Amino acid sequence: MGVSPEIFKQGMRQLGGAVTVATTAYDGELGGLTVTSVMSMTAEPPRLMACINKSGITFSILSRAQRFCINVLSADQIAIAERFAGLTDLNQEDRFDGIDWHTGVTGAPMIDGALACFDCTVSEMIEASSHGVIMGDIQSVEVSQANNAPLFYMNGQFATIDDQYRH
Repeated sequence: MGVSPEIFKQGMRQLGGAVTVATTAYDGELGGLTVTSVMSMTAEPPRLMACINKSGITFSILSRAQRFCINVLSADQIAIAERFAGLTDLNQEDRFDGIDWHTGVTGAPMIDGALACFDCTVSEMIEASSHGVIMGDIQSVEVSQANNAPLFYMNGQFATIDDQYRH
Protein backbone atom coordinates (compact mmCIF):
# COMPACT_ATOMS: atom_id res chain seq x y z
CA MET A 1 0.00 0.00 0.00
CA GLY A 2 1.60 3.27 -1.14
CA VAL A 3 1.06 6.79 0.06
CA SER A 4 -0.06 9.32 -2.52
CA PRO A 5 1.98 12.51 -2.93
CA GLU A 6 -1.13 14.51 -2.02
CA ILE A 7 -1.68 12.83 1.36
CA PHE A 8 2.07 12.99 2.07
CA LYS A 9 2.07 16.75 1.42
CA GLN A 10 -1.08 17.18 3.51
CA GLY A 11 0.55 15.42 6.45
CA MET A 12 3.87 17.26 6.09
CA ARG A 13 2.06 20.61 6.10
CA GLN A 14 1.30 19.91 9.76
CA LEU A 15 5.01 19.79 10.60
CA GLY A 16 5.95 23.38 11.34
CA GLY A 17 9.48 24.50 10.60
CA ALA A 18 11.75 27.44 11.17
CA VAL A 19 12.06 29.65 8.10
CA THR A 20 15.55 30.08 6.73
CA VAL A 21 17.07 31.39 3.54
CA ALA A 22 19.94 29.41 2.06
CA THR A 23 22.30 31.74 0.19
CA THR A 24 25.37 31.13 -1.92
CA ALA A 25 27.67 32.91 -4.35
CA TYR A 26 30.01 31.83 -7.11
CA ASP A 27 32.01 33.97 -9.50
CA GLY A 28 29.79 37.02 -8.91
CA GLU A 29 26.53 35.09 -9.24
CA LEU A 30 24.21 35.11 -6.20
CA GLY A 31 21.65 32.46 -5.32
CA GLY A 32 19.15 32.13 -2.53
CA LEU A 33 15.93 30.35 -1.65
CA THR A 34 13.64 29.94 1.32
CA VAL A 35 14.19 26.61 3.07
CA THR A 36 12.36 25.02 6.01
CA SER A 37 14.15 21.67 5.98
CA VAL A 38 17.28 22.45 7.98
CA MET A 39 18.61 20.59 11.00
CA SER A 40 21.68 20.40 13.16
CA MET A 41 23.82 17.31 12.69
CA THR A 42 26.71 17.45 15.12
CA ALA A 43 28.23 19.94 17.54
CA GLU A 44 31.72 18.45 17.19
CA PRO A 45 32.49 19.22 14.50
CA PRO A 46 29.79 21.89 14.03
CA ARG A 47 27.74 20.62 11.09
CA LEU A 48 24.22 21.10 9.73
CA MET A 49 22.11 19.65 6.95
CA ALA A 50 19.64 21.25 4.54
CA CYS A 51 17.45 19.87 1.77
CA ILE A 52 17.44 22.11 -1.29
CA ASN A 53 15.39 21.77 -4.45
CA LYS A 54 17.63 20.88 -7.40
CA SER A 55 15.46 22.58 -10.03
CA GLY A 56 16.42 26.15 -9.16
CA ILE A 57 19.49 28.22 -9.89
CA THR A 58 20.51 28.23 -6.22
CA PHE A 59 21.32 24.52 -6.23
CA SER A 60 23.38 24.96 -9.39
CA ILE A 61 25.36 27.85 -7.90
CA LEU A 62 25.81 26.04 -4.58
CA SER A 63 27.09 22.93 -6.37
CA ARG A 64 29.81 25.00 -8.03
CA ALA A 65 30.58 27.23 -5.04
CA GLN A 66 30.70 24.47 -2.42
CA ARG A 67 29.74 27.10 0.18
CA PHE A 68 26.47 28.42 1.55
CA CYS A 69 24.88 30.24 4.46
CA ILE A 70 21.74 29.30 6.35
CA ASN A 71 20.08 32.53 7.51
CA VAL A 72 17.47 31.96 10.26
CA LEU A 73 14.76 34.58 9.77
CA SER A 74 12.94 36.56 12.42
CA ALA A 75 9.21 37.30 12.45
CA ASP A 76 9.79 40.75 10.97
CA GLN A 77 11.52 39.25 7.91
CA ILE A 78 8.44 37.73 6.27
CA ALA A 79 9.00 39.88 3.16
CA ILE A 80 12.49 38.36 2.77
CA ALA A 81 11.06 34.85 3.15
CA GLU A 82 8.44 35.57 0.48
CA ARG A 83 11.02 37.11 -1.85
CA PHE A 84 13.33 34.07 -1.71
CA ALA A 85 10.38 31.64 -1.90
CA GLY A 86 9.44 33.12 -5.27
CA LEU A 87 6.18 34.58 -3.94
CA THR A 88 6.90 38.00 -5.44
CA ASP A 89 7.36 39.04 -9.04
CA LEU A 90 11.12 39.42 -8.59
CA ASN A 91 13.38 37.32 -10.78
CA GLN A 92 15.91 35.06 -9.08
CA GLU A 93 18.68 37.49 -10.07
CA ASP A 94 16.91 40.40 -8.32
CA ARG A 95 16.11 38.76 -4.98
CA PHE A 96 19.11 40.33 -3.22
CA ASP A 97 18.23 43.85 -4.44
CA GLY A 98 17.13 46.16 -1.64
CA ILE A 99 18.03 43.89 1.28
CA ASP A 100 21.04 44.39 3.51
CA TRP A 101 23.57 41.59 3.54
CA HIS A 102 27.29 41.09 3.95
CA THR A 103 29.78 38.42 2.95
CA GLY A 104 30.69 35.68 5.42
CA VAL A 105 34.12 34.12 5.82
CA THR A 106 33.34 31.58 3.09
CA GLY A 107 32.14 34.26 0.67
CA ALA A 108 28.46 33.29 1.04
CA PRO A 109 25.93 36.10 1.59
CA MET A 110 24.73 36.60 5.19
CA ILE A 111 21.41 38.45 5.59
CA ASP A 112 21.57 41.34 8.05
CA GLY A 113 19.03 41.14 10.86
CA ALA A 114 18.67 37.34 10.71
CA LEU A 115 18.40 35.64 14.10
CA ALA A 116 21.43 33.53 13.22
CA CYS A 117 23.62 32.96 10.19
CA PHE A 118 25.51 29.69 9.72
CA ASP A 119 28.30 30.15 7.17
CA CYS A 120 29.25 26.73 5.79
CA THR A 121 31.41 24.84 3.37
CA VAL A 122 29.90 21.76 1.76
CA SER A 123 31.16 18.52 3.28
CA GLU A 124 28.84 16.24 1.33
CA MET A 125 25.99 16.44 -1.18
CA ILE A 126 23.56 13.63 -1.80
CA GLU A 127 21.06 13.83 -4.64
CA ALA A 128 17.71 12.47 -3.48
CA SER A 129 14.95 12.66 -6.07
CA SER A 130 13.98 16.32 -6.56
CA HIS A 131 16.26 17.62 -3.81
CA GLY A 132 19.86 17.67 -2.76
CA VAL A 133 20.76 16.88 0.83
CA ILE A 134 23.57 19.29 1.65
CA MET A 135 25.78 18.70 4.66
CA GLY A 136 27.73 21.75 5.70
CA ASP A 137 30.73 22.23 7.94
CA ILE A 138 30.06 25.45 9.82
CA GLN A 139 32.92 27.92 9.46
CA SER A 140 31.36 30.81 11.38
CA VAL A 141 28.14 31.71 13.17
CA GLU A 142 26.63 35.13 13.71
CA VAL A 143 23.86 35.38 16.32
CA SER A 144 21.63 38.45 16.60
CA GLN A 145 21.67 40.31 19.89
CA ALA A 146 18.08 41.47 19.29
CA ASN A 147 15.39 39.51 21.08
CA ASN A 148 13.20 39.06 17.99
CA ALA A 149 10.64 36.30 17.63
CA PRO A 150 11.41 33.55 15.10
CA LEU A 151 9.51 33.03 11.84
CA PHE A 152 7.82 29.68 11.24
CA TYR A 153 6.03 28.03 8.32
CA MET A 154 3.14 25.64 8.78
CA ASN A 155 0.08 24.57 6.83
CA GLY A 156 1.03 26.75 3.89
CA GLN A 157 1.41 29.94 5.92
CA PHE A 158 4.08 31.96 7.64
CA ALA A 159 3.50 32.27 11.37
CA THR A 160 5.12 33.57 14.53
CA ILE A 161 4.91 32.41 18.08
CA ASP A 162 4.47 34.47 21.19
CA ASP A 163 7.77 35.63 22.59
CA GLN A 164 6.92 34.72 26.21
CA TYR A 165 8.97 31.49 26.07
CA ARG A 166 12.17 33.60 26.08
CA HIS A 167 13.72 34.35 29.46
